[in-house]
Amino acid sequence: MVSNSKATEEKIYQVLHDAILNAEFPPGQQLKESSLAKAFGVSRTPVRTVFQRLKFDSLIELIPKRGAFVYCPTPNEAQQIFEMRKLLEPRATELAAIYATDFEIQRMEAFLKKEKMLIRQKAFHQSLVATKNFHLSIIEASRNIFLIETLRKMISLSHIILNFYDASEHKEANAISEHMELLEAIRSRKPVVAKEMAHHHVSSIEEDVDFSKEYTHTVPVVQVIQKYL
Repeated sequence: MVSNSKATEEKIYQVLHDAILNAEFPPGQQLKESSLAKAFGVSRTPVRTVFQRLKFDSLIELIPKRGAFVYCPTPNEAQQIFEMRKLLEPRATELAAIYATDFEIQRMEAFLKKEKMLIRQKAFHQSLVATKNFHLSIIEASRNIFLIETLRKMISLSHIILNFYDASEHKEANAISEHMELLEAIRSRKPVVAKEMAHHHVSSIEEDVDFSKEYTHTVPVVQVIQKYL
């Protein structure tokens, strides 16, 4: 356990936020207030507050009289998430090709380099984190705060979907190739090309989602939390 001084609401939020995005908990797993309060060494009050924040992020579902459960996307919800990305991400990528600074392009390159390294190491879930950061670094260069805010949420939700339902581990080389082409279009200041490639890329990601996978197991919540403390 951690001391009360360290177990602030923000700390609890960040740990649970990262654990969910890193696929530590399977979709639909219950997160019990009592177990989390004990793990963090706090009362249930800050845990409840954090649950509300995670619900706002669409990372958990709060079901009356049942509790908190890790977000478990339906095929229809996944389709809507990718529809939003296909509508907005091409425009953000187009703007990034216009406005991205040299430093921002270097950040994109760094995330892509890390993604390549993790794929070589067969670290699939970790490579998805680098992939997410690569996409975020592009949209953050768009200079449109509303696009950025919306796409951050959509990309995070996509990250959860891909962590559990992506059937494309054998297609990693193709994803890397598309990322390299996206980066080159941005670096070369070709906004129209970047826009078209972004739409194609998100469509390719969507095609690799396989909802035939089922998750009925659970993991020890306290054990997961201790990894982040």
